Amino acid sequence: MAQAPSILALPRATALLATFAALGVVGLLGAPTVDRAAAAPSDQGVRIEGRATTLYEGVLRTDGHAVATPADRHVPRRCDGTNNGAGAAPGPTPTAASDDAMRSVGMGWDGYWTPGLEDFFVQQFGPDREDTNTYAHWGLLVNGILTSVGGCQYRLNPGDQTLWVYDAFNRRDLLRLDGPGSIGEPTADAERGPSHGPVQRMFTVALGQPLTVTAVRTPATGEIGAVGARLPAPGVQVAPVVTAPNGVQATVESDPATVTTNAAGQAALAWATPGWKRIKATAPGYVRSNRLDVCVLHADGRDCNAPPPDLGPRVVPPSPVPTPPERPVGSGSLLIKGVKRAPASFSVGDLRITGLGVTTDGNPSGLVGVRWNATGGAIKAWRIDYRVPTDRKPRWRRADRGKAQLSTLLDLPTGRRVDLRIRITPPRGKSVTRTIGSVVVPIDDRVRQVRISGSRKRETDPLAWRRTITELRRGATIRAKLPAGRPTVVVRSHAKRAVIRVRAGAKGRWQRLTIRGREDGRTAIVRAKKQRRTSTVQIRVVSGTVRLDGVAVTR
Repeated sequence: MAQAPSILALPRATALLATFAALGVVGLLGAPTVDRAAAAPSDQGVRIEGRATTLYEGVLRTDGHAVATPADRHVPRRCDGTNNGAGAAPGPTPTAASDDAMRSVGMGWDGYWTPGLEDFFVQQFGPDREDTNTYAHWGLLVNGILTSVGGCQYRLNPGDQTLWVYDAFNRRDLLRLDGPGSIGEPTADAERGPSHGPVQRMFTVALGQPLTVTAVRTPATGEIGAVGARLPAPGVQVAPVVTAPNGVQATVESDPATVTTNAAGQAALAWATPGWKRIKATAPGYVRSNRLDVCVLHADGRDCNAPPPDLGPRVVPPSPVPTPPERPVGSGSLLIKGVKRAPASFSVGDLRITGLGVTTDGNPSGLVGVRWNATGGAIKAWRIDYRVPTDRKPRWRRADRGKAQLSTLLDLPTGRRVDLRIRITPPRGKSVTRTIGSVVVPIDDRVRQVRISGSRKRETDPLAWRRTITELRRGATIRAKLPAGRPTVVVRSHAKRAVIRVRAGAKGRWQRLTIRGREDGRTAIVRAKKQRRTSTVQIRVVSGTVRLDGVAVTR
């Protein structure tokens, strides 16, 4: 599968990472030592653009904290920027800030939790739930850029602007409304970068005096993690905004005060009555802009009354969701041990690359994620290749490529060991190729290719490959046709040890293998001796309980 940007208009199974792009997992990268001391809360801008209205827009004081959703049965989940090994220290995150925003106005949100990604796929804010029939999903931007990691992994800097957009991936250009000499909302030139200009949201004009504003559009290229072109937005409407008691905003394009922008994206507005006025840019096929607030002075020069209460930083009561316990070690991975991998940190030109790793467990779509971090600038380009070493003539093939984004999902051959490498090109200097590692991509226990007989029970396991396992008891048998190589059984460990016998072909010798018992239930990879040709492999449970996750062939 291509990376999320190229699949933005496809069904949800392929758009998974567009919302949270959460492409690494602590269990695979090695759980970092995390300082859980609370960071100081900071002021963050949050805007949530719903189907037809703006559900929230304002600044609030927030920090990372646990959240819970109905779709996840209200289980407390950590959401502080350390999720998935994304950061070493906790802090404010887009999802936690938006949770605070929704609570502050008496509304909720929903999303399901993906353990292998340690993040949420957001499904709903307020009354606006995703529409899977039209692929209208929620998408996350920070400072005007689609994030390459999820809303619980992205640690915000003070003053960042979180924006959630309904129907974010159906090629709708993003609007921004600017006042004179400033920009209307923080906008960065690179992911995690600072805003490129002074931000001003409030203006004062005399009665009848025109205020010239500029509508700017960012074309919807779907390039996650990369900044798009920012162009004038001609022909859009700058319309008055009405605000409901709960803060929900609606633009009133039918109001006589509405003005259409010219070829330069500019519009001049003047008001005949004093007081606070609110405006937004909007047009069909666009994502509504930020709001500007204008104080129109009285004829005698008197100031407006006190500004609307939602203009100041909102202080939200602490989240009632309790902090969950630390995730246990041994959550599982399908990485093959002993294979040379890239160092924890390495240089590519002026860039510093850290956290390069893969995730496979807990992924319901059966895709393999790769994630990394880059400091010192934006990556110019990257390419990931894969190789199946058990092929007769192994060769490297392209799995995916991209630009500034820092994660991807890969659709790799199943039932195989797959080697992965990445080539990174910096803005200046030579490209560098590094080994990511080798991963087992199992044939799932539920597919027809894996035939099971005897005592068995299907179960859900949030950290298993495709999130399911089949529990097998003594006497149960697994049969699967596998190519040449070492027959490999992928299991989720049981508290007590188990013994299995493996045979390749009808006349092959039985091999006796032991699966060690583990309390933490981590993923284990058990490999038999090499078979020289394709044959039907039989796996029989001799004693104990085997929690089968899948089968494969390795080298």
